[in-house]
Amino acid sequence: MTQSANELAENSAIMDVILRETDRFVQQDFDGWAACWVQDERTREVCISSSFGATVLEGWETLSNYMQNVMENGATCKISDIQRFNISITVSGNIAHVVFNETSRHENGRVEETFETRVLERSDGRWRILYASFVLRGHQQIDANRLAVNAKGEILCAPYEARKQLERHQGLQISNNRLRAARPEWDKILQAALERAALQHGYFQHYRYMVESGRNFRLPVVLGETDEGNVVVCVLFVRDGLTFVETASDGDINVRLSVAGSVFGLSEGQMLLARRIVQSDNLITASETLGISKNTARTHLSRIYEKTGVNSQTALVRTLLSIG
Repeated sequence: MTQSANELAENSAIMDVILRETDRFVQQDFDGWAACWVQDERTREVCISSSFGATVLEGWETLSNYMQNVMENGATCKISDIQRFNISITVSGNIAHVVFNETSRHENGRVEETFETRVLERSDGRWRILYASFVLRGHQQIDANRLAVNAKGEILCAPYEARKQLERHQGLQISNNRLRAARPEWDKILQAALERAALQHGYFQHYRYMVESGRNFRLPVVLGETDEGNVVVCVLFVRDGLTFVETASDGDINVRLSVAGSVFGLSEGQMLLARRIVQSDNLITASETLGISKNTARTHLSRIYEKTGVNSQTALVRTLLSIG
């Protein structure tokens, strides 16, 4: 439906307030920022981040005191190249509801993506912000080492560090913008794991999984064994309705190994070898890294097989990572 000239002018005035409020915040201009807000006890700002949790500021006095301190101490976000899209504005009387997506670039080069909501009130012919919220997607620092894919395994985000790690990975690759495994038999395992992770993309599905399991969805995936005897592993986990893929050593793996070591009664030497195997070392490389002879490594491996009831390194890694 085509908007009238009055509607276009009103929407423009609403967005001007939103843009000015962000600009004044970045410039650390408290008075200019404050002029964009309704200043009474109804005022709210809600900030949500996967990394930092939720912060709720209730009432103008609380919000203004907090923001003045932030600006005076130079703690504002150092962002630039701000772009807004998927903007939707609904006006009902003297209340406007605005939602949009935003991307911005931090001073260290990191790109941040947020989902934003604003409620504005018109008084004396001027629009001012009554409520503001933003949801910052992802663990911004941690995700520099991770690929993000959708339910079909299509690459949505592949930061530089994650791509470099992928180049060194023995089992994964990007083909036609999809995450694939290097061998057909491995790819079947990978695609099945991605499908399983996608089942948890919905908020309530993931919430139910957390309630039932006591933890977020994390899935170590054992793809197989290379010709040199290296076991190929990656880790999938779900957050923000996406599947993240980690190819480097993962802290969750260390936790699982510690639990598995206790369950199977592995000795210190056996645990050290098991950790190297899980980290994709073959037996020769593992023995060299640990400073032990090949015969000692073989003896450790034999004892581990006896305790875990498996007879291959691939089965061993799958067994160890299934614990915890």
